[in-house]
Amino acid sequence: MIYAVLLLVVGILLVFLETILPSGGVLGVLAAASLLAAVILGFLSGGTAGWVILLIIFVCVPVLIILGIKLLPKIPFGRKMILMEHQEEFDEARGEAGISDEDFSHLRNKGGITVTELRPSGIAEIGGKRYSVVSQGGMIEASVEIIVKEVEGNNIVVTKKI
Repeated sequence: MIYAVLLLVVGILLVFLETILPSGGVLGVLAAASLLAAVILGFLSGGTAGWVILLIIFVCVPVLIILGIKLLPKIPFGRKMILMEHQEEFDEARGEAGISDEDFSHLRNKGGITVTELRPSGIAEIGGKRYSVVSQGGMIEASVEIIVKEVEGNNIVVTKKI
């Protein structure tokens, strides 16, 4: 019975570690083997012990997986692993989302500078104000002078200034 409980604790710990550490499934396989061995040893030592261990597994494993998934974005290693970026770092370079009723036709033939890379869309500063723009010819690097070629509704089409 002691070995069954020990294997149960080790298996549950390995399930939690599998959710927060990249192991290529090794920790998951070890967790499954440990939990299976705990159930088998529990049933061999008595039917009640086996059912209790099985109930603990069915309750703890999903709870720990959900806890690990919720904890992952909060730890530095997890943020790198799931490629989450801090929103504050990019707020200044972003334009406002959504469709605007503003008429952008006054920007035609005006010059500006790219704030972000245009792949083909991005942010440019024209007349001291930031706009979401689309490049006409392809990718344009950041900090490059541009000129507004045409305005089609909310699309501001720009090219490199020659």
